[in-house]
Amino acid sequence: MICSRCVKPEQLKRLIDSEKLLNYCQYCKKEGNTIKVEALFDHILELVDKNVATEEDLTYYELGLIYDCGADLVAVAGIDIVLSEWFDLANEPYFDDLMAHVSESYLKNEQGQERHFFSDDSDLEQNIYEEKWHQFTDAIRHTHRFFNPSAKGFLDAVFSMLSVDSGELKPEVVRTITKSQELYRARTVADYQAAKKIEDSPHTELGLAPKDKSSSQRMTPHGISALYCALERETCLSEIRSITGDYVVSGAITPTDQIKLLDLTKLELIEPPKLTLFDDSFRDSLHLKTFLKSLVKKISKPKGRNDELSYLSTQVVFEYLRMQFGRQVDGLAFPSVQTGEAGTNVVLFPEACGISSKKFLPPDEYEQAMGPDTFAPPDPFKEVEKLAFIASSLRFHRVKAIETKADEYNHIGDLFMSDLVRKQLGLPFG
Repeated sequence: MICSRCVKPEQLKRLIDSEKLLNYCQYCKKEGNTIKVEALFDHILELVDKNVATEEDLTYYELGLIYDCGADLVAVAGIDIVLSEWFDLANEPYFDDLMAHVSESYLKNEQGQERHFFSDDSDLEQNIYEEKWHQFTDAIRHTHRFFNPSAKGFLDAVFSMLSVDSGELKPEVVRTITKSQELYRARTVADYQAAKKIEDSPHTELGLAPKDKSSSQRMTPHGISALYCALERETCLSEIRSITGDYVVSGAITPTDQIKLLDLTKLELIEPPKLTLFDDSFRDSLHLKTFLKSLVKKISKPKGRNDELSYLSTQVVFEYLRMQFGRQVDGLAFPSVQTGEAGTNVVLFPEACGISSKKFLPPDEYEQAMGPDTFAPPDPFKEVEKLAFIASSLRFHRVKAIETKADEYNHIGDLFMSDLVRKQLGLPFG
């Protein structure tokens, strides 16, 4: 038996105290809360399994860089160094007994050579959550699309870092759009009559599409309408994918009070909880932090050619976020891939898509200086809709050219090289 006084890591102390097994400790010979020595050692080795990478967790490419090229990608050690230095147990009174308890599988690999362990700060090519994402997308495509508890469990885990224990979203991922701030909408038109129709009734013609006419979009399936906007007019024009010679009408809407968005461009600001190797979810949380960055790219990516199911995953994510956080925010903000992520897209939940028939009049320079409500009489009219069309915001465009930007490489291998591999090789990003 070993008591909680004879271990230093707080997590191990809590484990022993939770057993509430009063007995004499074989190390300090005193009575106290104890646990069987073998149980403690097994727990420590389980933490090694969960939080330390092995050869199976690295790709052949990474193993080649380490062993053949001598690259200093990650720290490499045997189980003795892992336990003594990485877990900092060298000075624990039970360390020699712990090493004697280590089984052969921690000492030798399948080839009979010394087994190596690798530090994992989540920058390895194989990410735990990437594999879970593939399982998630495969399940909703081919197994259970509408009632899928495994998909919900996955999304619960992925977005757990966005909120505090009470369920409230963390402030760093919430963007507020206030009255007079602009959200842009655009639509291609075939002729003068179509453009005139928008000019006469922009709040309906640039508003939410009727349910029976709503097509499958990045965030919404057939039959469910949501309002897709952009924070910049140029981004809006790019996102509708007009071609040279098209006629386009764009306009701006603004909140009648304010709306709040879950800003997916800020996910990288979310820090994982402060954990150590002694916490079960240490490695998991690091992988999740890295995965959140790639998730934004997955959500922003356009539908693949001839792949009618490619939007299923993002539609499920949108519906999940709508149900989970719809009482706190009115929609999502995410980067625009059509602008090389320089612009920002917005998609509003259906509940927040109503546009008032009463246009919003921006304050003039004098009102801006004095405050827009300084001389205005109280307005008894209370808008039910959350949005209003901004008067005089309509613009009429003829598309004269579409600019294509691309990174150019000299070798085919560079074309298909991931950003992670570029980072590992010290090469510039595209």
